[in-house]
Amino acid sequence: MEDSLEQVEQSHNNKICILPWVHQFGTLSGSYGLCCFSEYFTGFGHGKSPLEAFNDDHMKSIRLAMLAGEEVEPCKVCYDWERSGVESPRQRSNKRFFKYTRLYDQTAEDGSVNNPPIYIDFRFGNLCNFTCRMCGAFSSSSWAKEAKHHGYLDESAPNHYDHWTNNESFWRDIDKFKEYIKVIYFAGGEPFVQEGHYKLLEFLVKNNCTDIELNYNTNLSYERSLKSYDIEELWSNFSKVGVWPSIEGYKEKAEYNRKGLEWDLFCKNVDRFDKYITTFSMLSNVYTITSNLETIKYLKSLNKNFHITNLVGPSHLSTTIFSKDVKKSIMSNYKNELYDMTNILERDEMNCILDSLRHMNSSDDSHLQKLFKHHNRLMDRYRNESFECVFPELAEWYLNI
Repeated sequence: MEDSLEQVEQSHNNKICILPWVHQFGTLSGSYGLCCFSEYFTGFGHGKSPLEAFNDDHMKSIRLAMLAGEEVEPCKVCYDWERSGVESPRQRSNKRFFKYTRLYDQTAEDGSVNNPPIYIDFRFGNLCNFTCRMCGAFSSSSWAKEAKHHGYLDESAPNHYDHWTNNESFWRDIDKFKEYIKVIYFAGGEPFVQEGHYKLLEFLVKNNCTDIELNYNTNLSYERSLKSYDIEELWSNFSKVGVWPSIEGYKEKAEYNRKGLEWDLFCKNVDRFDKYITTFSMLSNVYTITSNLETIKYLKSLNKNFHITNLVGPSHLSTTIFSKDVKKSIMSNYKNELYDMTNILERDEMNCILDSLRHMNSSDDSHLQKLFKHHNRLMDRYRNESFECVFPELAEWYLNI
């Protein structure tokens, strides 16, 4: 009889995460990370091939530290969420890839493993058609012009960059472990407009390695195929395709937060890709928390599920920056609304809503309010937009910062 997740954690520890044993995250800059939530920590292995990086000294030390029950610094975001009562990506990953926990006991004394990654997430450049307020030129090519105007980015810096699409060592290693890949996650930039994403799908189809689950985080602004690629024709070859559209805010608030989003086109594509959409990816931040319940009502009217992630960075966009009065008002509104929504929400959905509120109240970061207003006013002036007009419920708080 197999052990349960609880028994595995008891026999090892509750600081361990399965991802360093099964997952590889290739960052936009060409380095590696433990996962996308650790991206704000210094990457490692720049210039190394995927298989070299999977067992480099950093990865080996991480595995050994986790096996010893230590908290590793890149995973601080997960440990902090767990301490505040919020389910973390670490916990969700351990549930999802539970059957691979046998690899813990197969780890060599130096921390290396013999297996290749079975779950990969390589970011094929920063090409994107949105300039979301919580983003920047690092993750979105569309941000570059505005970032240079604000002085965030040097004028000589390239607008678009892509480390992996034409990287020979990347493709050489992918060819070596292609048969082992079980899950691929595509994110951005915006994957639907990225050459490398389509190149990888064609490579896997050509090599008859399609017993793979494809997962996407996309802005769902898709209107036409990139070049000659037919995304749905490519998808038809794979065992499972799951699309997680990102939506932050409702209608005009979403358009304000995710510059480039057209609400009507988004809704049209929700219908177009309906059979692939598994869950909507929502973010809890300054721009979204007051309209997330409206967004949820819209999604549930379509019989769609959602998951809310608390913003990790930049920290001045976290809901923790709100004043006590604003937090109290938001809590009151949620209490009134949630009472009438209990019959349409799954248990996990209710939990992630409550998690977003717990996160908001988990710390007082009001000292970051002035930084938030400074950056937001720069964007408003450049885009000819107004926070106070779009968010009247927060206007008094904003004007008094």
